[in-house]
Amino acid sequence: MNIAQFREVVTELLSASPNLIGTYTLPNNSTFPAIYVVGRQSVPSEWKVKGLEVTIEEFASVNPTAMVGKVKNNKQWTVVLVDYTTNSKALQSAAERMARRFPDAQFSFRPETDVVYGQYRFRVPDVELINIYPSSRWY
Repeated sequence: MNIAQFREVVTELLSASPNLIGTYTLPNNSTFPAIYVVGRQSVPSEWKVKGLEVTIEEFASVNPTAMVGKVKNNKQWTVVLVDYTTNSKALQSAAERMARRFPDAQFSFRPETDVVYGQYRFRVPDVELINIYPSSRWY
């Protein structure tokens, strides 16, 4: 799976009725769903967030395992959910949806305090089998 496919799965999961994804408001007052792929840059600081923010790391971590003629590529996608609405049930509802869709994911919860918004971090496994590149030299 690539980042576009994974983002689509997460977006469909969390935007199903009722939609749990919050909104970003740009400096020109336009809005769009608060789901962002973090790559070279994180979410721009001038964007305002309301509700549940979903960020996904652009690149999965990779942990390959050698096999005969193949490689088992154990990837993990990292998703972070942060709820900017205090006393909201959206974070818990989103975590429950993620658990039902990705039961083998690793969950890490950080509760809401007077200093920090509530958040979940998920590491979602994605295993693929790929062929080994043939050697360019034959002995």
